[in-house]
Amino acid sequence: HASSKLPKDEEEDGLRDLVRHNMFEKGQSKRIWGELYKVLDSSDVVVQVLDARDPMGTRCYHLEKHLKENAKHKHLVFLLNKCDLIPAWATKGWLRTLSRDYPTLAFHASINKSFGKGSLLSVLRQFARLRSDKQAISVGFVGYPNVGKSSVINTLRSKTVCKVAPIPGETKVWQYITMTKRIFLIDCPGVVYQNNDTETDVVLKGVVRVTNLDDASEHIGEVLRRVKKEHLQRAYKIQDWADDNDFLVQLSKMSGKLLKGGEPDLTTAAKMVLHDWQRGKIPFFVPPPQQNEDGPSKITEPVEGSGEEVVSSDRAAAAMKAIAGIISSQQTMNVPCQKELGRNGEDSELPEQSDLLVKD
Repeated sequence: HASSKLPKDEEEDGLRDLVRHNMFEKGQSKRIWGELYKVLDSSDVVVQVLDARDPMGTRCYHLEKHLKENAKHKHLVFLLNKCDLIPAWATKGWLRTLSRDYPTLAFHASINKSFGKGSLLSVLRQFARLRSDKQAISVGFVGYPNVGKSSVINTLRSKTVCKVAPIPGETKVWQYITMTKRIFLIDCPGVVYQNNDTETDVVLKGVVRVTNLDDASEHIGEVLRRVKKEHLQRAYKIQDWADDNDFLVQLSKMSGKLLKGGEPDLTTAAKMVLHDWQRGKIPFFVPPPQQNEDGPSKITEPVEGSGEEVVSSDRAAAAMKAIAGIISSQQTMNVPCQKELGRNGEDSELPEQSDLLVKD
């Protein structure tokens, strides 16, 4: 059975990173890191939930490396959540890009108006076919805080079973949730993964609670840099600004965020903007890279065995072919998205490949 621990040096690097971001890891702890390893060890299928607005920025590469090197018999799936917050052409571009590494599905978590639920359940059923030696498979959901892991599980169950809030660190302990007779879901706390993120990156990924920031205003310059001006003008009714300080001064006055004496309360105004950012109220996304239509996909490659899987090669091939078909068919579906995010109103059409590098 695969070890539930990452190599000691990698584990310590991760914990040092948490210490380095001392003011940013409220709700995070060594225990929560331990929970992640326990979930990996207990899962037959690991679903890494990514934020569709910044898929690469919310990938955990050391987790992927750990599974590839120490647990080849475990299957990894990418779930591109919050796809409703980006244009449909961007979702489809990211699906093609990420599917070259692992099976990738788009998802919009919602009890009543979800997208991708049927496709994900179909993929999980196919993975259950691969483990004929087990009565049921366990599916672990992992990812950054605030990417929507609990919302995804609630959508799959069609009722609220996990505490959900757009606040990092809400899921404190993990639990088994019965999906079907053959599929159990595990909810996992979000973990701040080690990387070279700046403190502003950590804030904008939703890893930290805005209320815990000492100086929220220092992160607003990056928000203004990343977001198209017209989106900010529409959201805050501010027509122009000289710099981030001027933007906050105007926002403070317009929203009545003033200190005693009538001075603009820049900190409160900045926290308001960051709250809007974390909740997806400010349109932003990283466009997918340019790609060739016919690139190779990992989902059609043979499954690597480990001796733990008891399933015929024919059955395995059939299951993987079915998974590839599910992934492929979802890429032809109409993906839900907010109208104002489309380029020139065309929010559901995928542009020419040469157009994919244009920054939105």
